[in-house]
Amino acid sequence: MPKQVTIAASNRYCQARLRAAKYNDDFSKRSTAVNHIPGVTEDSLKKYELDITRPPNIVVALMADAYNAPELRAWYCSNECPLGRDRREIPDAPPERILIRLINATKDVSDISKALERIMDDGIIDEQEAAEIPMLRSGLLEARRRMDEILSVLEKAEKTGSIE
Repeated sequence: MPKQVTIAASNRYCQARLRAAKYNDDFSKRSTAVNHIPGVTEDSLKKYELDITRPPNIVVALMADAYNAPELRAWYCSNECPLGRDRREIPDAPPERILIRLINATKDVSDISKALERIMDDGIIDEQEAAEIPMLRSGLLEARRRMDEILSVLEKAEKTGSIE
């Protein structure tokens, strides 16, 4: 009977590896998982999963690819990367819900485009228009997040041949 993960159970990297183990038994143990992550040793994977050290971004990308977990990249960018503060991790939601959220965001993007067209029409930004810009930026960031969500669904589907 395989050992159950205890200390590392709440770690995102460990969780992604264990989800991947449902489809590939190699991921049930660190010792065999590292065969799918070039340049990563069992000891370094253990340190990442126990939060002893943070993995470099290239290692996170390799783990995301090996585990078929593109949401791991978004989690890393929104939680550990100083450049990703305007990103948000991808929620664990059914693909249908993610699609609906994207459809709603595209309607918002249409409204934002019209507002930007009005603001940019004369080439001058007055005080009222300047006050609108943070809200428009926020709306576009939200739309980008929705696109990231559906791209994650598509990336998984491309590798597995199904939309889960």
